[in-house]
Amino acid sequence: MKPKSKSAKPSTKRKPWPRTKRLPEFASEADEVKFWQTHAVDPGPVEKWEPVAFSPGAGRTVRAHVYTVRLDDQEAATLQMLAKRRGVPASVVIREFVRAQMPQR
Repeated sequence: MKPKSKSAKPSTKRKPWPRTKRLPEFASEADEVKFWQTHAVDPGPVEKWEPVAFSPGAGRTVRAHVYTVRLDDQEAATLQMLAKRRGVPASVVIREFVRAQMPQR
């Protein structure tokens, strides 16, 4: 049997995270990265997997009205920053602002 080299990398096998257990809250993105470097999602037995149909745009509401809104550079930059921070398009942020000002349906 050949002895292990001292320069050999340690095992990178990740521990499976149980499907029934909630994921922890992470204080930072770095903490989350560190967690996923040592853990993997437990997908469960293959026999219990179900096929998933992908339908692009499924569940999307078709918008009947489109408005043009003129913004100055500062307003546009702020809107883009809010959208980027939330990971959504700017139109979603605008739509939420409008809905927040409307009376309850």
